[in-house]
Amino acid sequence: MRSGKVGSESIRLWSFLVIGALLFGALGMRLFQLQVLQWQEFRNKSDSNRFRLIEIAPPRGVMRDHKGRLIVTNRPSYTCYGVPHELWRDKRGIALLNAALHMPPGFLENEVIKPYRRTFAPMRLKRDLSFSELSAFEEVRDQIPGAFLEVEQKRSYNGKLAAHMLGYVSEVSKEELEKFPDVLTGDLVGKRGLERIYDSALRGVKGRRFSVVNALGQEVAEAENLKRIDPVAGKELWLALDLDIQALAESLLVDQIGAVVAMDVRSGGVLAMASSPTYDPEIFAGRIDAAQWNALLEDPDKPMLNRAVQTMYPPGSTIKMAMLTEGLESGKITPTWSISCPGHYTVGNRTFKCWKKGGHGHVVPLRAIEASCDVFFYKLGMTIGVDGVHDAMARYHLGQATGVDQTSEAEGLRPSEAYYNRRYTPSGWTRGFIPSISIGQGEVLVTPVQMCAYVAALANGKEWRQPHLVEGIFDPEAQSLKRIRWAAPQPLNASPENIELVREGTRRVVWGDHGTARRQQDDLVHIAGKTGTAQNPHGDDHAWFVGYAPYEDPIVACCVLIEFGEHGSSAAAPVAKEIMKRFVLLEREGESQTAEAVARPH
Repeated sequence: MRSGKVGSESIRLWSFLVIGALLFGALGMRLFQLQVLQWQEFRNKSDSNRFRLIEIAPPRGVMRDHKGRLIVTNRPSYTCYGVPHELWRDKRGIALLNAALHMPPGFLENEVIKPYRRTFAPMRLKRDLSFSELSAFEEVRDQIPGAFLEVEQKRSYNGKLAAHMLGYVSEVSKEELEKFPDVLTGDLVGKRGLERIYDSALRGVKGRRFSVVNALGQEVAEAENLKRIDPVAGKELWLALDLDIQALAESLLVDQIGAVVAMDVRSGGVLAMASSPTYDPEIFAGRIDAAQWNALLEDPDKPMLNRAVQTMYPPGSTIKMAMLTEGLESGKITPTWSISCPGHYTVGNRTFKCWKKGGHGHVVPLRAIEASCDVFFYKLGMTIGVDGVHDAMARYHLGQATGVDQTSEAEGLRPSEAYYNRRYTPSGWTRGFIPSISIGQGEVLVTPVQMCAYVAALANGKEWRQPHLVEGIFDPEAQSLKRIRWAAPQPLNASPENIELVREGTRRVVWGDHGTARRQQDDLVHIAGKTGTAQNPHGDDHAWFVGYAPYEDPIVACCVLIEFGEHGSSAAAPVAKEIMKRFVLLEREGESQTAEAVARPH
């Protein structure tokens, strides 16, 4: 009996020992896993409970006009951040955030938090919180440990002023993330215009700081033993733009569809670039509402389109100065070459009409420009041929991109024999194509910025200068300015005598007895230029005016295009006159003030 009892106790003892050994073994293995195999993971989690790394967005570089006045700047705003790893299992917290931030149901969870749920770094949830959103968040912030607020700089524009030219910023897309290695989800990048072209200079360099957070994820202090790195502000863009001229141009385009470009004849700097209708770029500074975006895209008047550089039009009669230059330079006509205009011209079985039904009678080159005689240019086109028309445009860089610092610039079209042979085959077209293109109709396409550079070249009489918006990039950290070297001026390769004859023709357009823009005479500023009407198969004709001032010593050139304006003399010329007159008077005022300052005793 005793031996049986002892044996039973031994079995129980050994059972306890084995079970205990297994339990301690399992516990030891778990401790080994936690302390050896997973120590780094839990170290990171432990650190994240004590410290939080927060990136500091740099202020984006500002933009100034040629007088140093701010055009684009930044303003402080509140951004809500969240740590996805801390939020993704907190369904109630996400619901509270959605409600406080007025976000669509499910947006935060599905678009931001769940895809990045393994991320310990804070991510932007919403920028530029309104007062009501701030108040709502403050009421629930203690219940959402993974969310907090930061003050950041928001892009601030001068309303709609120069919207197309300046462009806008918005959150980086998935495609852009692959292009820009230093950009993270939620960062702002330039999307159009100057904001996009000079994005790398404007963006600046991020900083960082570490904050001490409590068990609820709330910041209690900035970590003193971890170095703070301040952000570096983006570089400034110094523009050729003149705020006064830009504002005037836009005011003159209100309730019209069209574009204005004004240039400094002496440098090629763009003083104004306006397109109408327009939009407010500030609505893009973050995540744009889908309804707003669709409304802009579906608007039949296309407010997002920069008509100054992205839309091509037939130039109409404004091409005639280029045609006359080519005719004279080719030697195929002389300053005394004359034709008789009965009001029509026939090529084969087609008759081309002059705008003046009764005709202009005896016409020489000067009168051809002044009165805009179509028959004169029909005959000139037939004399120099298709390639002559091509060369006339090429001399002034018409029908080709200018290289202006804007996005999606259109090239235009200048036909040649080779072009027609490719498009129609050699037997598919005739010389009957020539009269139309000789007066800027048919398969001849240009942009307003090309036309402004063209008339600026005629104004200075020697060379074509590349139009540009940015003169230099200023580094506020180094206090240094980098001037941008634009393309070297291209000579017109035309004799001074021939250029002067063409210029005199443009003077007579305004000041001659038969000029088509006689109503724009102003003794304060003598302007010169050319009216034009571009045929439009979709409605009323488009109205053009290109000009420069003052005629005696030009400093400004201007192109105005009014869609459906019908007549350049009544729709476009008055706009150009007001813009050029304002700039010339402002320049004279500045010169007068400078002269007074120099003469004043010191």
